[in-house]
Amino acid sequence: MFSCTSQIVKFASQTNNLNIILALGVVPAACALYSRFRLPESPRYAERVLKDLELTEMSKAYALGVNSQSSANLISSESMDQTKKLIDDRHHFRDFKIYFSRWRNLKVLIGTCSTWFLLDIAFYGLSLNQSIVISAIGFAPDAAKTSPWETLFKQALGNLIISLLGAISGYYVTVFTVERLGRKTIQIVGFTMETLLFIIVVAAFHPLKDRAVAAFVVMFVLIQFFFQFGANTTIFVIPAEVFPTRFHSTAHGLSAACGKAGAILVAFAFNILVNHEGKNGFLPQTLGIFADIQFIDLLLTKSLLPESKGLDLDYFEESEAEWRPKNQENHVVVNEYQTYH
Repeated sequence: MFSCTSQIVKFASQTNNLNIILALGVVPAACALYSRFRLPESPRYAERVLKDLELTEMSKAYALGVNSQSSANLISSESMDQTKKLIDDRHHFRDFKIYFSRWRNLKVLIGTCSTWFLLDIAFYGLSLNQSIVISAIGFAPDAAKTSPWETLFKQALGNLIISLLGAISGYYVTVFTVERLGRKTIQIVGFTMETLLFIIVVAAFHPLKDRAVAAFVVMFVLIQFFFQFGANTTIFVIPAEVFPTRFHSTAHGLSAACGKAGAILVAFAFNILVNHEGKNGFLPQTLGIFADIQFIDLLLTKSLLPESKGLDLDYFEESEAEWRPKNQENHVVVNEYQTYH
C-alpha cells in the first residue's frame, strides 16, 4: 500500500499530472449533478409547494414503480414546465419571513443553525489538524529530530487508527440505532460525551503526554467515535425533517451554511490560537475551548430542537391558514408566461 502511495505521490508531483488528477475529481461530481437534474420532483413537493395534483399523482406513480418509464417522461416534461411558471403564492422570501416570525418555528431554525455552526468549529478544528495533535502528544516524532518518512508514517498510522476505530465505527453505530434511540437523543449523548472527553484530555494533557501516549490516542478515538455517534451524523438529519416541505430546503441550506462558516473560521484560527504561546503551547487550552463549545451545543440541542423519531414528515407540516395572516390573499398566477416577458 505504501509503495503504491509513494508512486502516486511521485506521479502527482509533476504539475501537469497533478492537474489531470485534480480534474478527474470533477467526473463523479458531474455524474451526480446530471443524475440529480434528471430526478423528478417528489410527490410531497408537488403537492405542498407546487400544488399540482396531476404532477403529484404522476410522482407517486413513478415512486411506486407504476408505469415508471412513461411517468418519468411525463414528470420530466411537467417539471420543466413548472420552472417557467408561478403557482399559487410563490413569494418565497416573504412567506419564509412570515413563517419564521413565530417563535416556535424560529427557535428550531436557530437551533439547527447554531448547533451546526458550533459543532463544525470543534469537529473541523480537531479533524483538519489531527496530524498536528498527533505530533503534539508525542505519537509522531518531530520531523526535525528524525526522518520525514518516519514522521509521516506515524501521523498516517495515528490518523488511520483514529478514523477506523473512532469515526467509521461511530457512524455505523448511529446508522443502526438512529431509529430506535432518536436523532435528538443521539445528539445529546454525543455532545455530553464530547464535553466530558475534552475535559478529561485537557485535565490530563501533560501526564498522558509524558507517561501514556497510547491512552491519549484512545481518548481521541473516543472523541471521534462520539462525533459520529452523535451530532456529526444527526446534524444533517434533523434539519431535513423538522421543517415543512415549503421551507425545508432553504432552512437546511441556512443551517449547513452556518456549519461551513464555523469550519472556515476554525480553519484559519486554529493554528494562530494553538501557537499563541509557542509551538503547540496553547493546545490544551484550545481543546478546553472545544469542551465549552460542545457544552453550549448540548444546551442548545436540549432547549431548541424537537425529536423527530417515529414521526411522519406530515407531523411538521403546517396548514398555511395557521401561519399566514388572514388578511393576506393568495395570488395565483394563471398566465405565468407574462411574468417572464
